Amino acid sequence: MSIRDKALLLWHIQRVKGLVRAHIGAGTQCLVFVQETICTDPGCEGPATELRIVTIGFQEIRATVHKGVSEIVDADLAGVL
Repeated sequence: MSIRDKALLLWHIQRVKGLVRAHIGAGTQCLVFVQETICTDPGCEGPATELRIVTIGFQEIRATVHKGVSEIVDADLAGVL
């Protein structure tokens, strides 16, 4: 993976983190982890994005979006969070 590709992936990860924070209304008062993986579901081929949110009260929320991190939009988060 080239440096340009790594930078673009990092940009999309930060963009999705911002979308998650805006969607749940927690601002910077939560930790958001975003990781693009390969989907392991039999009916899903290609990339998936795993989301993990830890709130200030240590409540953990996990979700999976069956799209690559660069394809995620706000409407995708409404269906899983």
